[in-house]
Amino acid sequence: MEKIKSDIINTASDLFKKYGLRSVSIDDVCKELHISKKTFYNYFKQKEELIEEVLRNFHEQNKAKHSWNYEDGKNSIDLLMEFDKKIKFNTEENEKHISMLFDLEKYYPKIYQRHVDMMREIQYEAMKNFINRGINEGVFRQDLNIDWTALFIASQFGSFRNFIQDKNKRRKDLLQMFCFFRDVMLRILTNEKGMDYYLKNYYNT
Repeated sequence: MEKIKSDIINTASDLFKKYGLRSVSIDDVCKELHISKKTFYNYFKQKEELIEEVLRNFHEQNKAKHSWNYEDGKNSIDLLMEFDKKIKFNTEENEKHISMLFDLEKYYPKIYQRHVDMMREIQYEAMKNFINRGINEGVFRQDLNIDWTALFIASQFGSFRNFIQDKNKRRKDLLQMFCFFRDVMLRILTNEKGMDYYLKNYYNT
């Protein structure tokens, strides 16, 4: 990707998260980058096309985030708890993304639906890989229907934002909801060995 196009995408992404999709204009992006609108239009025909590209870039990053990089001596339960720490550490960034999603749903519903569909697909495939890995490690149940379980869990991740409407409560609610869902998910997935490992090492953390 040409550097100027990449700069436009990254700058727009930062501005969208900070001020919202509707509040940021093409002029704002150009001003931030000190480029002309003519230069902008060499890469994007309209603002909607830029939004699509920002989201496409987000999905590429999200795929890498859900690639489940395993370290020696750690199992799938350890990996999930590491992911839990990242969620807690990046709460402010998660809030910005949620705010942007509200704008996307309200003002660009067609783009929003494509974004949601792509997120579900990424999460579904990642969850299938995660479940298979846990089964092979001997910490997840052998009798799981992997496809249905992965679909169910991925759909629950997507429902979080529907419960977070009050901005003043967003951070607290997001953390509490994720901890609750993490606990429920592990109780669905783990066998006796896995549950013992979880309770001994992580429960109430």
